[in-house]
Amino acid sequence: MNRRSDGAVVVLGAGLAGLSTALHLDGRREVTVLEREDRVGGLTRSFHVDGFTFDLTGHLLHLRRPEVQALVSRLMPDGWRRIERRSYIQTHGATVPYPFQANLHGLPAEVVRDCLLGFVRAQAAPADPETLASASFQAWAEAVFGEGIARHFLIPYNRKLWCREPSEITAEWVSWSVPRPSLEEVISGAVGFVNRGLGYNPTFQYPAGGGIEVLPEALKGALRQSAVRLRTEVTGIDTERREVRTADGDVLPYADLVSTLPLPRLVQCLVDAPPEVREAAAGLRATSVLNVNLGVARPGLTDRHWVYYPEDAFVFYRVGSPTAFCAASAPAGCSSLYVEVARDRLLPAEIEPLVARVEQDLVACGLLRADDRIVARHLARIEPAYVIYDAHRRRHLPGLLAWLAARRVHSIGRYGRWEYGSMEDALHQGMEVAAALSDPRHAAYPAGVPTCPPPTASASRTS
Repeated sequence: MNRRSDGAVVVLGAGLAGLSTALHLDGRREVTVLEREDRVGGLTRSFHVDGFTFDLTGHLLHLRRPEVQALVSRLMPDGWRRIERRSYIQTHGATVPYPFQANLHGLPAEVVRDCLLGFVRAQAAPADPETLASASFQAWAEAVFGEGIARHFLIPYNRKLWCREPSEITAEWVSWSVPRPSLEEVISGAVGFVNRGLGYNPTFQYPAGGGIEVLPEALKGALRQSAVRLRTEVTGIDTERREVRTADGDVLPYADLVSTLPLPRLVQCLVDAPPEVREAAAGLRATSVLNVNLGVARPGLTDRHWVYYPEDAFVFYRVGSPTAFCAASAPAGCSSLYVEVARDRLLPAEIEPLVARVEQDLVACGLLRADDRIVARHLARIEPAYVIYDAHRRRHLPGLLAWLAARRVHSIGRYGRWEYGSMEDALHQGMEVAAALSDPRHAAYPAGVPTCPPPTASASRTS
């Protein structure tokens, strides 16, 4: 018999998913959140440098679920601005509105021809949905959008983002993130009509000041003070005894464990995971991102919220401007940029040369002038950044999550689920798991998060 506290829930990680879990469990179950850093937020932290406010790249809130909108409004009733997206793609010597596939006007004539012909042919002979469900991203892009749109944008951009050949990654992530315009919209966009409002993020919300970290701080502020323990690193988890061990020597008993740690790291912490579980988790892959934040001594640098760069001529895949959506992000007379560079692995020795290349390429692409004065710099390594959707993930992830759930370890959030998710998804998953753990029937059925199936004999072997 272990000495766990009846009903106690331990949450690992004080990002949005972990804090949302704690908030929605508060008053229903005893809950404690453990966070390794000295403040909450995870990737939704903000940094204040010489009067500039920088996030860890662009963190903009896109809300589709009424319950999440109600939560955000309740936490910060007057703290948000709703903004209409201004995003673009710079390629083939032109700059066109996002999404590329619906705004071809302005590109070279031969590119527009290739894209239109390919799209019409793809529409005339649609691929079988079952075939698409198991296709690589490259095969999916060519089947859905045609060879031209795939070759001129989707393939080079996603190769740059995922640091993999698009034929090596699956297309499971595209359902909500890649807009699929109609034939009428594609033709209209090719002859000069601007298609607005396409995609999951035609509008977004952003704090009126303080950076995106005001959201996790508001979540923390709604909890009792003792619910969150900062500077607390987890060193071991015993799922048999239901205990969490920390670097400072504490042992915390639990009835249920909710983890938002990256899934491979969570499994590394388990003292009782069998070899096949460790092997499955170790095979999960993700990119690394170098986030270069710059403060520039020039007002009105750009009114574009972000721009995509699919071509290898530029080292970055995306550049955004915090001051384009929040003037309070910079001192008067200044502007700011956030830059994202993806690597399969980011070595410390690479960082300084990459930063120099970033600044050169910002001049080359026209965002900066050669005489612009950079007055603030902030660098961050994001690791893991984008999880890789590959055959290993497809084969092993459901079994991993089911194996954990059967041991009352509920892995949620972008890296806990090992998925390409949004801030809204993280908040909603916290709500979901809290609802499951608050159900009186839960004690008899350790189901984990509602979307994770109960384990079967084959799934429990993760093979």
